[in-house]
Amino acid sequence: MAREHSSAGDPTTSLVLLWRTPGAPESPSGLGADRIIRAATELADAEGLSAVSMRRVADRLGVGTMSLYTHVPGKAELLDAMLDVVLAETARPEEVPGGWRGRLEVVA
Repeated sequence: MAREHSSAGDPTTSLVLLWRTPGAPESPSGLGADRIIRAATELADAEGLSAVSMRRVADRLGVGTMSLYTHVPGKAELLDAMLDVVLAETARPEEVPGGWRGRLEVVA
């Protein structure tokens, strides 16, 4: 089985997805990058990262697989976006002795 990891996609394409405007307008069907990323993250939480595929995410959202590609270029970029969202939710300590190095140690 192939091992999944982030940064496997095209860097330029990933950056466009990562730097999207939060809460960007969704399509008339209600589908958008934020919703796709959230569904993929929930799937990974429930069944593990190996369960995440474009088809499984589409099934979870009740849409056709190809409709995801309008908002997310591919699975590699989806993994990058999932990682970005999860890391953004990580607590960042403010007052830790040792300055930036101490904060980094606490997060690590």
